[in-house]
Amino acid sequence: MERILIGVILAIGAVFVALTLVIVANKAWRETVSRYRERRRRVLEPVVLEFVHGEESSLVEALSGRVPPRDRAVLELILLDHVQRVRGIERERLGRALEQVGLIDEYLEGLESHRWWKRADAAEKLGLAGARRATDHLVRALDDDEPDVRMRAAKALGAIGGAASVRPLVRALNEPTRWSTIRIADILTSMGGEVVDELTALFPELSVPGKVAALEILTRLRPLRTVNWLTLRLSDPETDVRARACHALGSIGHPASGPPLVDRLQDPEWPVRAMAAKALGRVRYMLAIPDLCVALRDREWWPRANAAEALRAMGEPGIEALERMLDDDDNYARHQAVLMLEQSGVIDRRVDQLAGARDSERHAAEEWLARLVRVGQTGRLRELSAAHPDALVRQTLQRLLPPEDVSREAPVGS
Repeated sequence: MERILIGVILAIGAVFVALTLVIVANKAWRETVSRYRERRRRVLEPVVLEFVHGEESSLVEALSGRVPPRDRAVLELILLDHVQRVRGIERERLGRALEQVGLIDEYLEGLESHRWWKRADAAEKLGLAGARRATDHLVRALDDDEPDVRMRAAKALGAIGGAASVRPLVRALNEPTRWSTIRIADILTSMGGEVVDELTALFPELSVPGKVAALEILTRLRPLRTVNWLTLRLSDPETDVRARACHALGSIGHPASGPPLVDRLQDPEWPVRAMAAKALGRVRYMLAIPDLCVALRDREWWPRANAAEALRAMGEPGIEALERMLDDDDNYARHQAVLMLEQSGVIDRRVDQLAGARDSERHAAEEWLARLVRVGQTGRLRELSAAHPDALVRQTLQRLLPPEDVSREAPVGS
């Protein structure tokens, strides 16, 4: 029994010793490889940079016609590192170098690996390389079972660009359960103007969420040539599509979109009315001022709020329209006008005029503030009646305010 116990202890000790030796050997090997690659990088990197900025047609020729197998990993690291830092012709030359040393073929094989992380890594590297001949392979990778592979393939297609890359990404907007619509929209937006024609051409094939996402992309890109196309979307049967089309037109800001946006202020759905009002403010369509004043009477808060903000965005004519609305018969319109005049600093400026040197200026300000009191929105006036630094202004406000609105305690120095 004692011998068996000793044998077990010796066996366990031997296993631990063996594991220790393996760990030490593995670490030594990795450090050796790392030092070798650092040395080779110092040798190879100047050659690569000279190729990138020079006239040589082939990196392999610049490397004396051959790439030793031990240098492939070092060369790959250098090329992938620099390809992320440059643009234009330098990036194209680095992508061509990856092709010349056979790494693109290696990545294409990696897309077929049974291990999902190798497929994901291969997709990402093909995107960095800008390998256009990998487009079809990456499109197939969009149907991969692993979400990370699909997303890296999508990002790679976005980096490669071209119509063949755009179409499958646009169609991916149709599948919000399989894709993160926000991330796909970000990828398409990053591709710039080349996606616009495909978005408009494939728009009828998209689901409602896909259409909304497509319109959001156009909102970010602001392509002027889509104004007429977006105007037609204002008559779409879907509420979200009409609302997003209004938003896109406002983002572009072309004056021609003013009249159709005014028409949408009468839309039966309040989100469309709200977005139309907001867009008119961004377009600064001055002829819409009377219609925006009417929109201040909307029964829904967002259309009223956006209409008031749009009037403020139109400068002095819009502010004057808000001031006229203080005498409106509609309680909603009056309150919304007061809120926007307060946010715009108009109320504070009128209060400051009570301390003006001219009697006419003080009298006009007092009459204007009396209108505000009649509206019943006296919150800001109550604050100023207690906190304004000018004693005469405080006294005038306390006189204008109804007794229940006057501060109970006059501030020190009044």
